[in-house]
Amino acid sequence: MLRRHAPKTGGHRVLHRFAVPGRLVNPTAGHCGVLYTDTHLSVRWSAADSSVILDGEVDVSNSAALATALAEARSERGEITVDTGALRFIDLAGLRALLAPASPAAGDAVRLRNVPPYLCRLMEMLDG
Repeated sequence: MLRRHAPKTGGHRVLHRFAVPGRLVNPTAGHCGVLYTDTHLSVRWSAADSSVILDGEVDVSNSAALATALAEARSERGEITVDTGALRFIDLAGLRALLAPASPAAGDAVRLRNVPPYLCRLMEMLDG
């Protein structure tokens, strides 16, 4: 199940922590900052509102890392919101990784915020 949220005002306060490019950083208690980064994608955690912020491009080269980062953030924090406002490109492998936690049978949902128009169109086309 997919739920879209309207953008919140005020923005995010994110304390940046450097990560080794192409490497996952475990989101431990109180951690704010980079969960994953490579040359095309940055995945950041905002503890202020329990959201994961995607910035850049997701494709087959980094979709597995995105899926792992989202799964780890969700297992550490429970339900999360994914902010896709700075996401410039996503292919089918990336979309699959982004929506992997969604399981309608289990009542799980992926909450997205600041969804770009191209991503809305892509999800609508795939939804039938």
